[in-house]
Amino acid sequence: MSEWDSSYLASDQDATDGFGSNDDPAGFAGEPAGFGVPHSIVELDVDGGSRIITDSDGDGYADLVALDGDHDGVIETAYSDSDGDGRLDTTMRDYDEDGVADQLLQDVNGDGHADVVASDINNDGRVDAVSFDLNFDGRTDAWMRDTNYDGIPDLATMTANPYATN
Repeated sequence: MSEWDSSYLASDQDATDGFGSNDDPAGFAGEPAGFGVPHSIVELDVDGGSRIITDSDGDGYADLVALDGDHDGVIETAYSDSDGDGRLDTTMRDYDEDGVADQLLQDVNGDGHADVVASDINNDGRVDAVSFDLNFDGRTDAWMRDTNYDGIPDLATMTANPYATN
């Protein structure tokens, strides 16, 4: 399973029949017909972990999936639908379990690959490194890094022309 393979998560209406209230003919809170009541499902694993699946806009698609693998109350990984299109396109990871995301991955164009990666390497709550795939070919085109953690990028690289083709 790749880092962006979220097919096992409830983001497909066909796989989550009954998850959303998207068949509500009246709509919820003034929304158009087909948008139901927002709600969450909590799944507890046998090994003590938990998964929280939330449909915040009531369209039947998961808008947020939060995973607590060791059942300590701190979310280690969260997937979200940042633009409301039904795809879980943003991943946030908390490696040191301090409640602050240490890494954020964003799939901007919907191809299943991270186009922007932001990392907090020294766990101070600020982004220390950012990489970009500007032409969506799956390769990093630009990268910036704050090596002395003063909030100002110290290293930066960029391909000569990320939009050029051979």
